Formats: sequence, C-alpha cells, structure tokens
Amino acid sequence: MVGKARSSNFTLSEKLDLLKLVKPYVKILEEHTNKHSVIVEKNRCWDIIAVNYNAVGVDRPPRTAQGLRTLYKRLKEYAKQELLQQKETQSDFKSNISEPTKKVMEMIPQISSFCLVRDRNHIQSSLSPKRNYSA
Repeated sequence: MVGKARSSNFTLSEKLDLLKLVKPYVKILEEHTNKHSVIVEKNRCWDIIAVNYNAVGVDRPPRTAQGLRTLYKRLKEYAKQELLQQKETQSDFKSNISEPTKKVMEMIPQISSFCLVRDRNHIQSSLSPKRNYSA
C-alpha cells in the first residue's frame, strides 16, 4: 500500500508557536456555525496561519494547514481532558497543567467552564435516583 509519508511529531515549541499564531484568529476559528462564508473565512485563516507557521521555523518540517488544524483541535481536546482530570483529582489547579493547556485556556476561557458543566452533569446523573423497571 502506497500512502502519504507520516510527518514527525510536533515538539512543545512547535505547539506553542501554533497557539501564538492562532490567537489573533480565535474568534473566527471558534465560530460554530455552518454558514458558507464562515467556512471560507476559517479556511483562509488556516492558510495564513500555515504560511506564517512555516516561515517562523525554517529548520523544522513544513506543515500543511490541515495538519495544523488537526493539531489545534487535539490541543483543545487535551486541554479539556487535562482540566477534567485536575478537577477529579482535586490537585493544585495551576501547578500541574501543561503549557499548551494554559495557552488554550487563555485563548478560550470557555473551555474551563465546559469542564465545570460536564462535571456538574456527571454529578447530577450519579445522584439521580435509579429506577427499577423489572416487573
């Protein structure tokens, strides 16, 4: 099977560089509508981010707009998971959080509130009385 060559893993500095480049476009990229004009604008933003990203690090492998978009999506997911894990263990909140998660939280403060809502829903579902449907 002939396929696309796998690119190297992103380093911590590459992740942080991406988050810096995404920051000015967060409002557009986090717009959750399906309108054609928004989708076109998001694609334009990712193309600009990819050009700027590849210009910053000439000593590292070039990345596509789609690859950077996927990384950004994963960083947001990791941030949510990390925050939920912090809440579950109730450990010191700021000291154990990774640098990319801190940056994501700065850019998208709603992520921490998403974790609180998710946590509350989990608590409510575990506290609700269980019905016995056996006859």
